[in-house]
Amino acid sequence: MRIKFDEKILVAQDLSAIGNLSLAVAIPILQVQKIPLAILPTSLLSTQSEGFGTPAVSDCYSFVKETFAHWQAQNVKITAALVGYIDNLATGEALYQYLKQAELDLVVIDPVFADEGKFYPNLDERHLALQKKLLQVADFATPNLTEAKFLTGQTQNDLDLTKLAYEVERLLRPGGRAVITGVELDGQKGCIWLEDGQLKTCVLPKVTGHFYGSGDVFAALLASFLRQKVPFEQAIKQATRLTQQALIQTADQNVDRSYGIYLGELLPQLAKGIISYED
Repeated sequence: MRIKFDEKILVAQDLSAIGNLSLAVAIPILQVQKIPLAILPTSLLSTQSEGFGTPAVSDCYSFVKETFAHWQAQNVKITAALVGYIDNLATGEALYQYLKQAELDLVVIDPVFADEGKFYPNLDERHLALQKKLLQVADFATPNLTEAKFLTGQTQNDLDLTKLAYEVERLLRPGGRAVITGVELDGQKGCIWLEDGQLKTCVLPKVTGHFYGSGDVFAALLASFLRQKVPFEQAIKQATRLTQQALIQTADQNVDRSYGIYLGELLPQLAKGIISYED
């Protein structure tokens, strides 16, 4: 599908000076596929928020508000959105108000606020409430397992995954679809979603260790494929497979995982349109 250059996808996430995640991975993943962007940093950090102590943080609330006003005055055409990490509640509210009134073709929300059973540094229940609000305007959402549990109030370890996916989808706008990432099944790892009420899975051999930014890569890939009208299930499988490839390639670099995800081999593959998935 050819996307018109003036039909831009809003990409609203944090930008870390050190750490290949969030905007630092979303921008090249989308650009290499020739998807026009409207880039909106939700905050600026000296490093990503984990692995480097306490980063210097610059709040982007005023910039976000002024940018929306400028875009409106200049009739900038935003037709889709990918929203990720937001640490400032006022910035999140501004994004919600924009998305609520904008008539976009596609809204993908990656509710980034927790992992491995706990909130990210400096985030709390207020950010959980913000993400619930943002999901009301989402066509698609990509929470990880911890985020899905927090969003739906689930605390038990032995979850009914079908029910969990259903409860997440209830938070989205009517007809919205959820993909829950970071789910381990039978020693493999991947994601789950619902198709006609039935649980579907896409899991692949687990890559050992924790990877900062893996969810950001998956969300950017999924959003890019959905923007190009790839069918939902195929888009999920493509995004899962390519994310796994990026994790393997990152592990092969044998560097500190705090620096994020290595995209050096993924981007040329995307540029060539090699995104098929074989069951």
